[in-house]
Amino acid sequence: MVNAEKLISGRNFDIYAITVEGKCPVQEFIDSLESPDQKKVIALLQRAAEHGPPNNIEKFKKLEDNIWEFKSFQVRILCSLEGRKVIILTHGFIKKKEKVPPNEIARAKELLNAYHNRR
Repeated sequence: MVNAEKLISGRNFDIYAITVEGKCPVQEFIDSLESPDQKKVIALLQRAAEHGPPNNIEKFKKLEDNIWEFKSFQVRILCSLEGRKVIILTHGFIKKKEKVPPNEIARAKELLNAYHNRR
């Protein structure tokens, strides 16, 4: 069963994370990070909830279609913009190379498709 749970509610956006069988890949990923990286990612997401996604491509970038990435150094969290006030996070990973691996984009699409088709 695929769902979404609200992680952060802000002035401009609500940020949700996809859950699969009750497990949240984004939360598990954030929990696995070192404390300094955790703090940076959480601050980035909280700022996006309050003020909207950053206009800086060093922090937020469109990958394809409606797949975007939040970026904090090598830490990446993929997401989708849903409507005018909702961001849905799919999963996170550590990116070592310049390009996002195609399998990570495919995973984000798969999670989003499962979420949209859950009804």
